[in-house]
Amino acid sequence: MNDLRMGVGVHSPITALLAEEAGADVLWLGSLEMSTSLGVPDREVLEPHEIAGIIRSVRAVTSLPIYVDADTGRGSDELAVLATKLYEEAGADAICVEDNLFPKRNSLDDRVGGRELLDPEAFAGRISAMAAARRSLKVIARTEALVAGHGVDAAVKRLNRYAAAGADALFAQANRASAGQLLPVVEKIAPLRPMVLAPTVLPGTDAEAFAAYGPVTVLFANVIMRSLVAGTSRVLREVMSSRRLTSVSSELAGVERLFELTERARAAGRGPGSGARESGGPASGGPASGGQTLNGGASGEQTSGGQTSGGQTSGGQVSGGQTPGRQRPGDAGRERARSLMAGAAFDYCAGGAGDESGMRRNVERLDALTLTPRVLRDVSERSTATELFGRRLAAPVLVTPMGLQALCHPDAEVASAAAADSLGLGFALSMFSSRPVEDVAPAAPGLWQQIYLLREREVSWSMLRRAEEAGAGAVVCTVDVPVVGRRSRDARNKFSRFDAAPPALVRDPAFLGLLGHRRKRTPALTAADLVSELFPDPGVSWADLASLRSRTRLPLVVKGILHPADAERAVDAGADAIQVSTHGGRQSDRHLAAVDALPAVVSAVGGRVPVLFDSGVRSGAHIASVLSLGASAVLVGRPVLWGLASGGREGAAKALASLLTELDHTMALLGAPAVTDLGRELTGPQGRS
Repeated sequence: MNDLRMGVGVHSPITALLAEEAGADVLWLGSLEMSTSLGVPDREVLEPHEIAGIIRSVRAVTSLPIYVDADTGRGSDELAVLATKLYEEAGADAICVEDNLFPKRNSLDDRVGGRELLDPEAFAGRISAMAAARRSLKVIARTEALVAGHGVDAAVKRLNRYAAAGADALFAQANRASAGQLLPVVEKIAPLRPMVLAPTVLPGTDAEAFAAYGPVTVLFANVIMRSLVAGTSRVLREVMSSRRLTSVSSELAGVERLFELTERARAAGRGPGSGARESGGPASGGPASGGQTLNGGASGEQTSGGQTSGGQTSGGQVSGGQTPGRQRPGDAGRERARSLMAGAAFDYCAGGAGDESGMRRNVERLDALTLTPRVLRDVSERSTATELFGRRLAAPVLVTPMGLQALCHPDAEVASAAAADSLGLGFALSMFSSRPVEDVAPAAPGLWQQIYLLREREVSWSMLRRAEEAGAGAVVCTVDVPVVGRRSRDARNKFSRFDAAPPALVRDPAFLGLLGHRRKRTPALTAADLVSELFPDPGVSWADLASLRSRTRLPLVVKGILHPADAERAVDAGADAIQVSTHGGRQSDRHLAAVDALPAVVSAVGGRVPVLFDSGVRSGAHIASVLSLGASAVLVGRPVLWGLASGGREGAAKALASLLTELDHTMALLGAPAVTDLGRELTGPQGRS
C-alpha cells in the first residue's frame, strides 16, 4: 500500500544489507538489538557517541532511511538534544524518544513491575528542544502509556500533545497485556499524523491492517536478533552433538555469500574499508520513497574524528591535575562517573578552558600547600561546625553552583541539594540549573541562588524574586563571565550548554514574556536562542552590582573575584561575602590559581565580610589548607558531580561525607579541635609567603 512502509531492526552493516536485500523500506536501529549485540542490558547503557558509531557504520553501506532508538534521551533534555545532533551528523534520518523514566525498562520485559512515565508536559518540552536542535532529522515521539496501563485515551492525549510540541511522527507501544489496545490508538491517530509501530505483541496481524487508517511505518523490530540467537543456538547444539557440519550444512550460508556481502559493502566507495563517504547525507542522496510517512532524509555529515571516548583530550591529560598514583577522596567517583555518563556530558563537566592548564593549576597549587601541626593539644573532641549568615552548618562546606546537573543524573539538583542538606551543609543553585528553584528549595531549605546579570536585567530580577519566594538564604552574583570560556572539549564534541534552554529559565515568567514578545518579530526563535542572546553580557558593571544590592535584603555573595582591589570595591558596594573563584578553570587557562589569590583577598577584606573559596578542591586536606589561609567556608564542585553521576543523592552524599571525614582527620593531625583553630600559623612556607 502507498501508506505502508516496512522496517526491520538491524544492528550492523551486514544485517542492514540483509534487510535491504529482503525489501525493507526502513532500517531501525533499536536499543534492544544494539544492546544485545554488544552484550549489555537494554537499560540505556550505550552512550550516544557509541550509538553514533553504529549509525555511521550502517549508513556507510546503505541509502535506506535509518531510524534510531534514543530511549528516554538518557532522562534529560540536554542529553536528548546532544543525541539529536550526534545522530543526525552520523547519518540518521529519524530519532525516536520515549516518555519512559530514565533508565528505561523494555516494554516487553515481563519481569518488570509497575511503570511510571514522565509528565507529558515535561516530555513535550524535550520534544520541542530536540526539534529545535535538528536540521532535517525527523523526531518520533513514543508513548508507553499503554504499557503503563493508562489506557487508550491517555495514550491518544499524550501523542496529540507530543505532535503539538513538534514531533514529526508518533509511536504507540504496547506490551502483551495491552496488545488489544494498540489498534484503537492507531484508529484515532493515524488519520491525522504519521505513525511508527512495532507490533511485536501482535504477531498475527497483517501490517496492512494498520496502514488502512493512514501513513504507517511498521517495524519488525527485533526479528534479526531473535532469529540470530535462535538459529545460532540450534546450529551449535547440533554441531556439538554430531561433531560434524553435514547435519547443519543446509542451514549455513556459504563462505562465498560472506564474500559477496562484504564486497557489496565496499561497492561504490561506501564500505567501511573503502575510505570515508562524502559528507552531506546518506550515501545515495537520501531515503527511498521520498515523502512517505516521515517525508525526508538525513542531512547528517560524516564526522571527522570529533568524538571522544570517555573524555580523553587530544593532549591525553584529563585528570584535572590528579597526580599519578594518588587517589583523592574527591576523585574517587570520577572514573565510575565517566563510565556512566555520555562522553560529551562527562567532557562538559570535567573539562576546562583552553588547554586546561588553569583547571589543573587550581588542583596542583592546592596539592603543593603544606601545613605545620601543633602538638600536645587535646583533640579528643572535635567539631567542624560553623555559622554563616546566621545559619549553623555542620562544616564550612557548601556545594558550589553548577548548571545542567541532569547531565549527570536525572534527579539533578534535587538530589545534590538533598545530599548536602542531609549532612548539614549548604547548597548553591545555579541560574542555569536543570531543575527550577521551586523544585529544589524543598530539598535544601535556605539554599543560595546564583544569578548572572543578563542583558535583559528584568529576567535576572525575576529569578531573584522567585528565589526569595522559595525561601533562599542568600544570592550569589557571578561576575567573572564577560564572555564564555573557550572549551576545546565542548567544541570538539559540538556540545553547547544552551542547545536546550535550562528549565530554571524556561519556567520564569519574565523570560517567557520576553520570548513571546520576541517571537512576534522572529516566529522561529526558540527558548535556547533567547538564552544565547541574553548571556553573557560583557557590559555588566559595578553599577549593575549596586542595582542588584538595592533589590534584595538577602545576603549578597559576589563570586569570581581574584584581585584584592576588586574585593575591596565589592565590599564597599554592599557585598556580604566574597567568593574567590576561577570558575573551576572553565573560563581561562591563564588565570592564576584561585588559592594563590586567596591570601591577598583575605588581607584586603580585612575581616569585614567572610571570604569564601572554590576551584580545585578535591580533598579534606585541601579544605583544611584553604581554611588555614583565611577562608570562612569552601564550596565544592566536581566531586559532587561525580558522586551524583555514580549514585544520585546517595552518591553525592557519599562524596561529601568522604571530604568531611578527611577534614576531621586532618584537623586532628594539626592539633585543631575546631575549624576556628585552623589559622595562618598552621600553613607551611607557601601559605605564609
